[in-house]
Amino acid sequence: MPEHEENNGSLTLDQLDRKILECLREDGRMSVSEIARQVEASQNTVKRRLTRMKEEGGMKVVPVIEPDSVGLDDCIYVGVKVEAGRLQEVSEKIKDMPEVRYLAHTTGPWDLLVEAFVGSRRHMADFLIRSVGELPGILSTETWSVLKIAKFGYEWEVPEYYEETEHEPLPEASNAHPSQSD
Repeated sequence: MPEHEENNGSLTLDQLDRKILECLREDGRMSVSEIARQVEASQNTVKRRLTRMKEEGGMKVVPVIEPDSVGLDDCIYVGVKVEAGRLQEVSEKIKDMPEVRYLAHTTGPWDLLVEAFVGSRRHMADFLIRSVGELPGILSTETWSVLKIAKFGYEWEVPEYYEETEHEPLPEASNAHPSQSD
């Protein structure tokens, strides 16, 4: 059986890959020799796995700065509704704003979802009113302020692929409403 199998064009991670990633989550600057020691594999194997995950899986090892530590202690989400035909133009402008950490094209009532970090109410107002609010092509926005971050993204672990054949099938749905009696 091959070391890794491709899954619909995406990278499949095995237990060794996951152990390597766990080491990097602990310390993104951990040396290959230290990773190899911790996962009980050769340095060449670890190097090969890291190269494959970077090339095929888009893995990046980057510094992460806690926003609070640099005075950006207010996190906001902004739903943005955009004029037809201007989505890409608006998206390009918003993604270049330094406050923006995450930007997604979405379904539902908003065309874009923005996560941004700001340092004060004045900074938030400037970001929402001037930076985003005055962009040509924006129809409306809605803003949510984050009260507390329970989990920050860099701690995320890739879930194992869910195989339906490995689980018992779900029970068949009943046509009767639960409150109906026989």
